[in-house]
Amino acid sequence: MRSTPSYRRLADALRDRIAAGEIPPGAALPSRAELSAAYGVGSNVAAAAVRLLASEGLVQGRAGRGVFVREPRTAATMVRSWTAERVAGRLAVAPGDPGTVTTAGGGEPRSGGPAATATAACAVTRVLAGAPGLTAEPPAPRAADDTRPRSLRGTPSSTTEAASAQVARRLALSEGEPVIRSQYLLRSDDLPAMLCVSWEPLGITGGTPVSLPGAGPVAGGSVVERMAYIGIRVTHVTETVTARPATPEEAAALDLADGAVAAAIERTYFSDTRPLETADLVVPGERFRLAYEIPATPAAPFGWAPRRLPRRGAHRPPE
Repeated sequence: MRSTPSYRRLADALRDRIAAGEIPPGAALPSRAELSAAYGVGSNVAAAAVRLLASEGLVQGRAGRGVFVREPRTAATMVRSWTAERVAGRLAVAPGDPGTVTTAGGGEPRSGGPAATATAACAVTRVLAGAPGLTAEPPAPRAADDTRPRSLRGTPSSTTEAASAQVARRLALSEGEPVIRSQYLLRSDDLPAMLCVSWEPLGITGGTPVSLPGAGPVAGGSVVERMAYIGIRVTHVTETVTARPATPEEAAALDLADGAVAAAIERTYFSDTRPLETADLVVPGERFRLAYEIPATPAAPFGWAPRRLPRRGAHRPPE
C-alpha cells in the first residue's frame, strides 16, 4: 500500500487545526519556515501543503502579508428565473433553507425545490453613483429584523469597441461592428457576488437616452427597463451555464482563491429573434447556488389538445 505523501499529511494536520478553531478565520498560517521546523518537513513540502489548502478554499494568500484562514462560506441561492426582481434589475439572493421558496406575488411559501421567485427573502439591490469601487452613498439603515442579504452594484464602466468574432456571433452582427461594452461588479453582504461584462449593439441604443447602462433616465435599470424606455420589448432571455476555474483577473475581482471554481453564465436578451444584449456573468461557486424555475407549459402540436386529467377519486371511463 502506498503511503500518504508528506504534503498531504501536513495539509491534514493544518486542516484539523483550522476545523478545531486553533487557527481561526482571519488568522495567519505559520510561515513556510515555521511549518518546516514544527513538522520536520522540507520547505517544498510545506509550500505544497499550503497550496493544497488554498485550492480547497480554506486559506488565501495576501501579497506581502502571508497566508490567512478564510471565513467559512455558506452558499446562498441566487435565483436566475424570470422574476419580478430580475426584470427590475435586482440581484435575487435568497438565504436559508433552499427547500422553501416564495412565490412571485409574495404568496405563501412552497417547498419541493430550490428554484422559484424569491421576493421578501431576496436581496435589496441598490445602484451606487460614482466609481465601480462602491465608495459612494453609504448603505441605508436596516431594520433590526431585516435578514435579507444587502446587494450593491457599482456603476458600469462603459466603452465603445469593435465586436469580436464571438460577441458578433452572439449578437447576430458582423465582426467589427460597433458595440457598447460595460463592466461592473455586484456585491452581496459586502462580498463580491457577480462580475458582469456585457455588450450591446450600438445600432440599437446608440444615440438614445439609455445608450449607457449607468447613465440617463434609467441609470442602473435592467435591460428590460432600458429597452422598454426606447420602445423595444424584451421577449425572452437565454442562459448557458458552465463551471470552470476562475481566471486570475476574475479571482482577484471576486476575492477567490487561485483556481477556485466559478459558474460562468453566457446570457443573451432577445426581442423575438433579435439579440439586444449579451453578457458574461461570473459567480463564485463557493458562495452561491444558481436556481432556475422552468414553467411546465409545453406548446401543443397543431391539432392536439391536452387531455384533462380526472379529479382524484372520480370515476374514469374506459378509453
